[in-house]
Amino acid sequence: MAWGSTPLSDFDPLALAAYRAAWRTPEAIRGMCNDYRAALDIDFDLDAADLHRTIDCPSLVMWGTDGAMGKMYEVADTWADRLSNMRSTPLPGGHFFVDQYPTQTATALLDFLP
Repeated sequence: MAWGSTPLSDFDPLALAAYRAAWRTPEAIRGMCNDYRAALDIDFDLDAADLHRTIDCPSLVMWGTDGAMGKMYEVADTWADRLSNMRSTPLPGGHFFVDQYPTQTATALLDFLP
């Protein structure tokens, strides 16, 4: 059994239980659906308005190299002209790299944070 292309065995049982508990609440379901709705209706206009803006705070871009974004895009290049103080850290895994590789994710975050 898998969640997308990630085997359920890659998830910590407590984390998977927390995901499953959240999926049973109307608030979480509403939030997830609204996130997808915003991608269709709202995000395009907001992105267009911000197209020439730069974020000037320290920023860390992380992604799973085995996921769709990592395979289809140069993720760091996508953000390089939008973030003036960017570090990028590709990690193994896909969409759920945080769940699949929690130690490597934590190390990357701790290395970034002051």
